[in-house]
Amino acid sequence: MIKLLTFKIPRMYSKVIFILISCVLLYSCKDNDDTTAIPEVIPQSNITVYNQDQLTDDYVLISPFRGNSSFLMDRLGTVLHRWSSAESTLMGYLREDGSVVRSIVTGADNGITIGGKTGAIEIIDKDNNRIWKWTLDSSTEALHHDIALMPNGHILASVWVVKDRATCIANGRDPNSIVADRLVIDKVIEIEPVGTDQANIVWEWSLWDHLVQDFDASQLNFGDASNGSLFDINQSTEGDNFTHVNGLDYIPSLDQIILNSRVLDEFIIIDHNTTTAEAASNSGGRYNKGGEILYRWGNPESYNSGTSPDRQLHDQHDATFVGNNSLSRGTFLVFDNQDGPNFSTVKEININVTVDGVYDAIPSAGNSPSSPIWSYSSDEIYSPRTSGAQRLASGNTLITSNSGDIIREVNYENEVLWEFDARIAVDGVLEINSSGFKSRSYEKNYSGVTALGL
Repeated sequence: MIKLLTFKIPRMYSKVIFILISCVLLYSCKDNDDTTAIPEVIPQSNITVYNQDQLTDDYVLISPFRGNSSFLMDRLGTVLHRWSSAESTLMGYLREDGSVVRSIVTGADNGITIGGKTGAIEIIDKDNNRIWKWTLDSSTEALHHDIALMPNGHILASVWVVKDRATCIANGRDPNSIVADRLVIDKVIEIEPVGTDQANIVWEWSLWDHLVQDFDASQLNFGDASNGSLFDINQSTEGDNFTHVNGLDYIPSLDQIILNSRVLDEFIIIDHNTTTAEAASNSGGRYNKGGEILYRWGNPESYNSGTSPDRQLHDQHDATFVGNNSLSRGTFLVFDNQDGPNFSTVKEININVTVDGVYDAIPSAGNSPSSPIWSYSSDEIYSPRTSGAQRLASGNTLITSNSGDIIREVNYENEVLWEFDARIAVDGVLEINSSGFKSRSYEKNYSGVTALGL
């Protein structure tokens, strides 16, 4: 059987080249050859790399950055389904019933105007009807950035909370490091959608319950600032945005949550197997640590256990758990935005964790994994903000570069197997005009795909 080779397609000639290849394959067959099994494979012009033999056979959900629509696309670049609403979105996820859950931007100016604020979450069903929208956007609290879907139908969401100057000082913050008379700190909530516009908050965790400081012995939280289970309230001093958690990932098998902090240059893991009361304490839960940090990686300097050269992550996004299995040689994947001057790197890190979710000691400069076990970098994927990476069932990695406006699949040998370029119009129409904050792959047998009739 004749197979297509990997190729890099000049954008303006992609369709012509594919038609010529198809013709050559058809007419080069002898009379006694079987010519019925050769399909016509012609990707859209915005598919600039297409290795049919090695790329993952799946669908990709793309939510163009601050666009109104989310698109499910096959690897030929054909849009198979579309969900839209009046608001712009940062990211979306496909549910088992064919609906999408999206973080959306309200545009309200209520005093929290930090980049990444959304203010609302919506659910759009497979028939493109918005069946639920919930808003949390005030002068003291606002939804922002990412959401994560849970098996029970609930949604994890990141929330910014404003703490005023007096409260910050009382908790040990250096008064000279308080910007705009406040700190904006992170918490995570688990919400149960109710009706068409309501939600029950069934669980929450707040960074504010797990502080330490060695600045002022007369104030709260005084202690050892190198305690990696806690957040040093004086570590982040560049602005009022204390941690800037730009990504969430839920690990169902461990009942743990990953928080990705761009400001602290690290990702953090906490226990979800707690009550809300336990999450505010240092006891209870599966590991009897309450809501304290189970593990953190990327920057030991953030808890006084290293210096700047020990930093492994730099303004990173989309830290996810990939598990320790034959197709994932490490346990975590992350898009490191500023790994060096004008280049980004996708990194896979091997962190020891038992099947019960117990980690080694929180790393210092001396015992941290010193380098990723796999990485991928190129000029084309550089993105100073946003972007992400996902380990696929095939063992390959799907990379989204928001600034580059490309989505690329690579294998462990760092070969580019597939690429979508959002800057290229199809038949004169630029329908998907952005790669989005991050894209997500869904296998063809996923129930959310089959619910769409695909």
